[in-house]
Amino acid sequence: MTVLEALAASLRAAAQYNASSQVAPTAILWPDKDREWLPVLGQLQSALPELFSLGSYKPDHRQGPAIWLKCVIADALPEISLPVGQTPIIYLPGVSRQDLRAITACPVDLQPLAELQYRGVLWSQVNAKDWTVNAFLISRTGGLGLDVAQDAKTQTAMLRALEPLLDTDVSQLQGRRLEASDFNQLLSTDSVRDVLTWLSDSQAVQASWAGARWDAFVGICHSEFLVHPEKDGDLVAAENLCARLGPWARVWERFIENTAAFSRLPSVLMRCQPDLAADVSTYPSYNQQQENDLLAQLRSLSTCGSNELRKGLIDLDAHHGVRRSWVWAEMGLAPIAQLLEPLVLIAKTVAGSGLSGTTPEEMAEHYRSHYWIVDDAQLRALAMAREPSVQLVVRDILNSLYTPWLHETALNFQQLVRAKGYPGSDGVNEAVATYQTSSEVVFFVDGLRYDVAQRLAVRLQSLGDVRQRTNWAALPSVTATAKAAVMPIHHQVTGRTTDTDFQPSLKTEDKPLSAYYFRKLMEEGGWQVLGAEENGDPQGLAWVQTGNIDEAGHTDNLRLAGRIDSLLQDVYLRVEELLQAGWRKIRIVTDHGWLLTPQPMAKVDLPKHLAEVRWARCAEIKGTVQTSLPTVNWRWNLEQTIAVAPGASAFLAGRHYDHGGLSLQECLTPIIEVLSTAAPSLKLSAAAITKVQWLGLTCRVEVQSTAADLSVDLRSSPADPASSLVRAKSLKGGKCSLPVEDDDREGDAVIVVVLDSAGNVLAKQATLVGEEA
Repeated sequence: MTVLEALAASLRAAAQYNASSQVAPTAILWPDKDREWLPVLGQLQSALPELFSLGSYKPDHRQGPAIWLKCVIADALPEISLPVGQTPIIYLPGVSRQDLRAITACPVDLQPLAELQYRGVLWSQVNAKDWTVNAFLISRTGGLGLDVAQDAKTQTAMLRALEPLLDTDVSQLQGRRLEASDFNQLLSTDSVRDVLTWLSDSQAVQASWAGARWDAFVGICHSEFLVHPEKDGDLVAAENLCARLGPWARVWERFIENTAAFSRLPSVLMRCQPDLAADVSTYPSYNQQQENDLLAQLRSLSTCGSNELRKGLIDLDAHHGVRRSWVWAEMGLAPIAQLLEPLVLIAKTVAGSGLSGTTPEEMAEHYRSHYWIVDDAQLRALAMAREPSVQLVVRDILNSLYTPWLHETALNFQQLVRAKGYPGSDGVNEAVATYQTSSEVVFFVDGLRYDVAQRLAVRLQSLGDVRQRTNWAALPSVTATAKAAVMPIHHQVTGRTTDTDFQPSLKTEDKPLSAYYFRKLMEEGGWQVLGAEENGDPQGLAWVQTGNIDEAGHTDNLRLAGRIDSLLQDVYLRVEELLQAGWRKIRIVTDHGWLLTPQPMAKVDLPKHLAEVRWARCAEIKGTVQTSLPTVNWRWNLEQTIAVAPGASAFLAGRHYDHGGLSLQECLTPIIEVLSTAAPSLKLSAAAITKVQWLGLTCRVEVQSTAADLSVDLRSSPADPASSLVRAKSLKGGKCSLPVEDDDREGDAVIVVVLDSAGNVLAKQATLVGEEA
């Protein structure tokens, strides 16, 4: 039973009478001279529909003057219905029992009610005194019999917390002495959260909590955390938090558990300075000063030689690396300390020399087992450097550490290929080996370099059984040549002396392998070529393309590093969608990798008259021309000689990003297979979206299908239920309407998806919210 329920029972019990000797009371009068109960009148009226109050005329609030109350009691007002079986209760704020009894001295506006003390009954204590809040709580006769401290501080806190007090279960108040802190806690059920909220924006919080809640918070903060918000201010509180003094230790623990909820707090704590004995990890000012120092030291190191640079980075990390475990790093306030991690990884791994081996395959195994992390670390470092001034420092450091290693590694690989041959020339093309007879998708991602593929493989672990292999790109490692080699129709492709720009042609016709002929040959071979909005028949075989990393590299250059993760997310979502559609195996393949250098690649001179075609990393040499440059044969016509740029250089100036050359980064390509671990299901029912029409922000959809229990949803990502803009609706007669409630989404690109009862996507169609027909 709550305090409110006990109070209501006590009030109603006042109307009890002996029917054999008394008549029923007309009303229960509730005098409250000090208006203690007035702040919770609305709460009381919700529990007591028969409760009316003396006051200005507000019938909607069951309040009115004495004459109006007399009419209510007489049930003479058609707009007022008294609850059946309940005696009206008349609350009299500002009126005492004595005021009613002194009829001749009773105020005129109260006189109409005075006679009710004879026809009705007063709710009062056994000693005939009015019920105060304190009296009702402590009285063992008619009250709750609680142990409440009688000091002024407790009495003030009790009245301030009256609203939550009424909703408190009586059992929670029994068996202990109730003091000011207990009542303050009722107003603030989570004092630690309130302290953090106040500290995050003290002035705004004080204004919004003005009144009882603020007074309660001041009391709690003073008694529980030993800081008075009004007298000491937020700076004293901030200093205690940084120092984690006494009770502030648990405030700190709550902060680091949920930093997102208190993102403004570091700017407040920034005013606090640690003393010599302090734990500096809790002071954002110290972290910021260390960030400034670290950037200055990196800027100074960027001009040093490679050996001194490597040692300097490792020494800096010994001091600053610990800050990556501090809360400020989690909140994004230690970006330079975070940036130091990939730079140090490169410094420790390259060790001043390039990767090598006794054969190209052995060199590739070293790279697969460990050294790919150097390329990954370079991309991460470039992505982390967001400020222009930081970007310049990072590029200089990478140019001294990474570029020489990349160049020497590429030279070593080229020498091994010259001596031992290129492994991809006579080895098995793993990308196109042993397809399943059904339910396999060959998923092409342009420019999926090996190190980038390792990130993707980690993401894909949640979707199924992930397996990895590698393949050697067709040479030269450009899209026109290498993509054709990983197509299921590769055996129908050849190269002729008349072919240009490394683009092969068809074996059956003297025509280039165009998009048209690719689709034609694929379909003739029983392959579905799926568009971006198609999931196809999972009982067959299909080709899919998503995630053009190569295009982003050519357009964005160094900015590619910061786009990698979003490009991989597109691939992940498409794989998830295909698996949900019922495909059993997704084979992710690519054409080539690429080089990305922090400064433009060194230019190697190759006169135009010596080459038929000259690209940044490769060139087709004219028939009888001799060259000292590394050379390879064209994959589709071995009679054609291709010169490749030595090491990590280029034939064209100003290139940060490019491919077509002979390096592990360009030639060793990944194959990722994702096998569905879901139980095989029956063939999904076919469904086709026949109409999508917008009427304002309502999308009307029509679907043709023989299946039952289909529903339609609007999503930002077709395979992701969490991206839904609306509540999915079932189709009725093949139709449904989906209203978008958020006006701000008008014009957004969304996808209409048709779902079966298991949530599988059967069909989808792109549209724009509110699109006009």
